Amino acid sequence: MDSQLNPNQEEPQIQITPEQLEQMKMMAKQQAIQQALQQRQIQQQSKVVYVRRNLTVAEVIVVFAISCGLVFGIQASWNFATNLLPKIEIKVNQ
Repeated sequence: MDSQLNPNQEEPQIQITPEQLEQMKMMAKQQAIQQALQQRQIQQQSKVVYVRRNLTVAEVIVVFAISCGLVFGIQASWNFATNLLPKIEIKVNQ
């Protein structure tokens, strides 16, 4: 039963001298500086590298289909605008 804590007992308070406090502050500051330097080194090491590659056959086919669709679409709309639109008559009933 000696190993169980009594809730009425207070824990002994630890006394820290001002010298120990200053030493702890210096150690924490040094650790923070070291962590910041390590993070900066990790960030510098991880660089993005872009690799240029040739297009695949599927990509070439898609590009060709899109370009053909654009050319034929522009030609068809131009043909419609120049040939058919002038032939449309508008009748006004009075």
